[in-house]
Amino acid sequence: MCLTIPAKIISINNQEARVQIKKGTRDVYIGTLTDAKIGDWILITSAAGIKKIDEKEAKEIAQLLEDARNINQEKINPTLNEIFSRAWNGALKKDDLICLLKLKNKEDIEALLSEANTMRYHFLRDFICLHGIIEFSNYCANNCVYCGLRRDNQAVRRYRMPIDEIIEIADEAVNKIGYKMLVLQSGFDLGYSDGYLIEMINRISEKCRAFLFLSIGERSLGLYKKLKNAGARGVLFRFETSNPKLYETLHPQESAKGNFQNRFFLLRELKKIGYYVSSGPLIGIRGQTEEDLADDILKMKELGAQMISMGPFIPCDNTPFANEKSGDVEMSLKMIAVSRLALPRARIPVTTALETLDLQSARGQGLTGGANALMFNLTPAKYRKNYKIYPNKFYGREINWEKMALYPGEEGYEMLKKELGVEI
Repeated sequence: MCLTIPAKIISINNQEARVQIKKGTRDVYIGTLTDAKIGDWILITSAAGIKKIDEKEAKEIAQLLEDARNINQEKINPTLNEIFSRAWNGALKKDDLICLLKLKNKEDIEALLSEANTMRYHFLRDFICLHGIIEFSNYCANNCVYCGLRRDNQAVRRYRMPIDEIIEIADEAVNKIGYKMLVLQSGFDLGYSDGYLIEMINRISEKCRAFLFLSIGERSLGLYKKLKNAGARGVLFRFETSNPKLYETLHPQESAKGNFQNRFFLLRELKKIGYYVSSGPLIGIRGQTEEDLADDILKMKELGAQMISMGPFIPCDNTPFANEKSGDVEMSLKMIAVSRLALPRARIPVTTALETLDLQSARGQGLTGGANALMFNLTPAKYRKNYKIYPNKFYGREINWEKMALYPGEEGYEMLKKELGVEI
């Protein structure tokens, strides 16, 4: 769902209140908060008050998104201001993207992250999505050299969730906890027939009012059309890299050229038929350059991706890439920030891979560096350790985030309608 922020009521006029927030004041509708009065703390969206809280809760929540950067303008490369100006005018060039991705100076990188945060706030305010992920199968027919779920990995303990269990998890997440956006994820598992997947989406849609994302790989366009009719609304499908030679290194045993072309064809067609598309690259694979990553950002823009899905490469045991070097946290943060400057209205999650590499600060740095979404794992504990795309995967869910971002009532759907332009 969507993050709310704390605000203090400073005046009330009928059903509208002026509230004090960190960046000034804002007028919001408080018609549903019938007992609200001047001096109260409330959680607000960009336009409406959601619920009353106490001052202690307000301070705890405010700290979660505190941007503590102190930029020394004298130490910043003056070229950055020219690039930032072009970003605000929608005129970034590929050379600008490369320049930003090659930044090494600490102050320059901090300035980049700060500028991306400013742009995120300008275009999207405090709208931060919270998605719940259900990893319902770890079978995969593909043999990607970097992925722990690859079909040749005999060390993986495979599982497929029964459909009733998937429905039960979705029901708990939506109707009891308050999630409004669910990602149903699996390997490229052909053990699930088209009919089974259609039944799964139909039954979830009948029981749960939620925005359903599919992350099931290169299934046929015909199936995706049927799944959309059944209730699916979004698709999360990474293209991995826009460089065909790099793509071939990730899929040497497949018909890499045909798969590469088909992947982009499918993403374009899914957008045409009305899916909310999430896609992006893998960051830090062997041989990848800043020029490649700049092309990836331009490819996301060309595809019209509404949500960006990208994260650092993490090597996994029992794969051909087991001894490769992990992707870089700093580069991943730069990719978030530069993508924000290039696609100011996109939804950009802090991925679990990034949080896995840096449990202490990745989330905070990402959310104050241009990102505006989080992915919380709802997969039952008995399955989680077996969905091993990479080792030591982060599975954290936090009550504070759920408390300020999830609302079981109608107000949650109104927030989605207003901020995403979709109805459920």
